[in-house]
Amino acid sequence: MRNGGTCVLKDDMAEILGMFRKADVLVLATPVYFYGISAQMKTFIDRTYPIWQHLGKKEVYYIISAGLGEDIIERPLGDLDGFVEHLEEYKIAGKIYAANVMDAGLVRNQSVFKKAYDMGYSVQNAEKLRVGE
Repeated sequence: MRNGGTCVLKDDMAEILGMFRKADVLVLATPVYFYGISAQMKTFIDRTYPIWQHLGKKEVYYIISAGLGEDIIERPLGDLDGFVEHLEEYKIAGKIYAANVMDAGLVRNQSVFKKAYDMGYSVQNAEKLRVGE
């Protein structure tokens, strides 16, 4: 790396990367666009390049929504896995998929809300356990 682990772009990403480095929990959430993760998620992943080797231990959660069936989730899931596998130490702690939600309101008919609540609850309680150690 030519810049010693710092990004050449001068924007808010330095602050975001600082928070990312300190975080114990990472939630990666993306819609599926044309069979892949969103451009915003891809940009975030790419922008972590200067520090990806020094991110520490992370507990990781995925949230993926797609307009088509669950089979469309595989490729974006692979994109997220490819990123996470490069972290120093990680644990995939939860995954939520909302498939077949092309039209507004369709997600309300799925069980993902309960799964999301349960996932958030487990993150919150895990944090309380870590603080109490």
